[in-house]
Amino acid sequence: MDSNQAVSLLKKIIQINSVNPPGNETLVANELKELLGDHDIKTELVEYSEGRSNLIATLNGDAPGKVLGFTGHMDVVPPGQMEWEYDPFGAEEIDGKIYGRGSCDMKSGLMAFVLAMISLKEENVPLKGSIKLLATIGEETGAIGAGQLTEEGYADDLDALIVGEPSNNEIVTSHKGALWLEIITYGKTAHGSAPHLGINAVEHMNEIINQLQSDNFKLPYEYDELLKEPTFSVNAMHGGSSMNVIPDYCSLKLDIRTLPSQNHEEILENVHRMVELSKDRYPDLNAEIKVVADLEPVKTDIDDPFVDLALKSSESISGPRDEPKGFTGITDACAFKKSEKDFPIVVMGPGDIALAHQPNEYVEVEEYLNSIETYKEIAKRFLTE
Repeated sequence: MDSNQAVSLLKKIIQINSVNPPGNETLVANELKELLGDHDIKTELVEYSEGRSNLIATLNGDAPGKVLGFTGHMDVVPPGQMEWEYDPFGAEEIDGKIYGRGSCDMKSGLMAFVLAMISLKEENVPLKGSIKLLATIGEETGAIGAGQLTEEGYADDLDALIVGEPSNNEIVTSHKGALWLEIITYGKTAHGSAPHLGINAVEHMNEIINQLQSDNFKLPYEYDELLKEPTFSVNAMHGGSSMNVIPDYCSLKLDIRTLPSQNHEEILENVHRMVELSKDRYPDLNAEIKVVADLEPVKTDIDDPFVDLALKSSESISGPRDEPKGFTGITDACAFKKSEKDFPIVVMGPGDIALAHQPNEYVEVEEYLNSIETYKEIAKRFLTE
């Protein structure tokens, strides 16, 4: 398969609108299933819900051996409210860049995995073992597809896993976890002219926010050389219905990014403590805390043999690389690390993570093509030992 075909196939899946929500990832899965099927690579759809199916594809070698996992997600975030210079689903190629929502995050990495498998088959590369592609739904909303596949045992036979998230094809060995919480305060409506007759849920939430932003809220941790420090941010809030009605409901979304040294249960307990402290000022405060996602950090030892293999493979294609890095975002690896079997995980894919979720997102064609060759080289080295 030549480079023109590789670019054309990437454009085709960028043009598929798989914005999550609702996802509609089955549209992408069917496109990849047909492509892989045309090259006699076995595939399976694993349905999550209507219109949302994960895809499993397996390329078996000539002899028994290890299993190398490739994983990428098929959903993308919405284009956003800011105007784009290019059609978010046009996949326009300009000056060596392909623009579009999901071009770097992460349909280029996903298609690179698919084309690496197809190319290895076309070239009749003798492999010991197999390559398993796990194309997932719902990564952008808490790795729900990867969670399903992990629970159903699809990752239990893996010996190593590559996550194709954008890293400029650099090797990433660790990334933060995520504890996503929704806090809801409940009050009592009343006329805006008689606030004393109601219970103001927005005011109560404001006090909780004040506590979370005070020195009372602790996120104990050990500094991590690759991941630095944990973070938390208040990213969404909704409360009230009308200018002249005391609000009886308020919802807040809290995003906490964590390090391997942290315990999510302890953090959650501390959030509960902030709610209790808020009752000092508002004794009638009534709040509920919901865990939206609980995804642990991922860390592979930089001295792991698979890390060295991946680094050398990348250098053989693209020249000298930086030392392994850390990644502030989360990936499906958070879910796959919960598999029964322990295996090394690295993140490596085309595209710049700084462009993810941004207007005019793009991937460089050369980097995308290099990732295909790098994935092939990793497979050759890992499955011929």
